[in-house]
Formats: sequence, C-alpha cells, structure tokens
Amino acid sequence: MENKDLIKKIIAFREERNWEQFHSIKDLCLGLSIEVSELQEFFLWKTNEQINSIKIEKKEHIADELADIFIFLAYLSNDLGIDLDKAIVTKIDKNDDKYPIEKSRGSNKKYNEL
Repeated sequence: MENKDLIKKIIAFREERNWEQFHSIKDLCLGLSIEVSELQEFFLWKTNEQINSIKIEKKEHIADELADIFIFLAYLSNDLGIDLDKAIVTKIDKNDDKYPIEKSRGSNKKYNEL
C-alpha cells in the first residue's frame, strides 16, 4: 500500500470515530512528540549490545511505536494540507544539494562544515 493510500485509511479511521475534534495542530504535535519519546524509551541508557537484543526482543512494540509516529504525521500532513510524499521528495532533493556525495560521503559534518 502506498503512503497516499495509507494516509487515506488513517484519516478514514479517525473520521469514523469522530476524533478530528480532538486533533488540533498543537495536540497532534504534542502527541507526535510523546510517541517519539515512547520509541526513544526503548533505547535510553542502553549499550549497543543491549540495543541489539532489544531490536529483536521488542520488535513488535517498536513497530507499534513507529506506526503511531507515522499516524500522527499522517494526521498533521492532512490537516496542514501538505502532501507528505511530495514534501519528502522535495526535502531529499534539498539535502542532495546541501550534501553532495563527493563532500559528504562517510562524513557526519553538517552541510556548512563540509
């Protein structure tokens, strides 16, 4: 299923439950932040070895949190009138200009330090 179809399904789910009334832009932003924090919590204070175990042991829970994050992004992009697929492609193009391969490959420097 493509992103546009997924977003339509997510929006339909919300509309069927009349939840849009609770989804102000502010609350969606806060909800997104909370969902990201829930994902981060899996990895907080963990060593790389522990993280490798968590990725396997908690894979379904991690997938649920990633899905929640995408759902909040879908709500936000819909409510702000932003085509998320187009925004992603545009941002990748901008990053391609800021981080040319010959300067950025293998580097963790910010574009203005390359």
